[in-house]
Amino acid sequence: MSSATERGPRVLRGETPLTPELIVDAAERLTAEHGLAGWTIRKLATELDCWPTVIYHHVGDRAAVHQAVADRVVSRMPCPEEELDWREWFTELLLGARPVLRAYPGVARWLVLRGPIVPSALRILDRGVRVLQRAGFGAEAPMIYSSLLNAGMLLIMSYDERDAESASTKTTITEALGAYRDDERTGLAAMAEYLLTPGGTEPFYAYAVQRAVDGAQTRLAELHPE
Repeated sequence: MSSATERGPRVLRGETPLTPELIVDAAERLTAEHGLAGWTIRKLATELDCWPTVIYHHVGDRAAVHQAVADRVVSRMPCPEEELDWREWFTELLLGARPVLRAYPGVARWLVLRGPIVPSALRILDRGVRVLQRAGFGAEAPMIYSSLLNAGMLLIMSYDERDAESASTKTTITEALGAYRDDERTGLAAMAEYLLTPGGTEPFYAYAVQRAVDGAQTRLAELHPE
């Protein structure tokens, strides 16, 4: 990589001119490695071997690049066919979203804080709310959609933030409570036994998704009593 004093128009150095797509490609790589909040425009410029002003010109400030990365990542999440039963639709969406978002730490947090404002998320939102309307949720469809998506996004966000803790300060819940496996307090012992069962966070995430869907099903039954 050249030094800052050697930077100049890439075409004069015989390199491919930068485009918005190439800039977002680099930002996506940095996000996968360091998390969405783990890089600056200056770091991105170093990655691209360009001046920060080039990034501002082609894409915008850091917030704009974050939004472009989020849109790119969310576009890889599943958007199930609208003809599916609503329970299958949200199960497929939320289970499929986990590995995509976990590969790019911080994007789930970005979605929780800013909402579905990127085109790829709007596409999923529109279809998901229509699926719920067709299922009979009526005017509550947007709230049901939000509660189901938040159930998944907040969990993924918590996993990302736990992983980001430094090794010196990280204390997992398994380490904190695992010692109570044989405790006479049966509640603590049961939790310790559960936490020490191999499998990591994925089984719990799937469990939480299913329970959120079950809760929405209960509400649907209340809206349409027999």
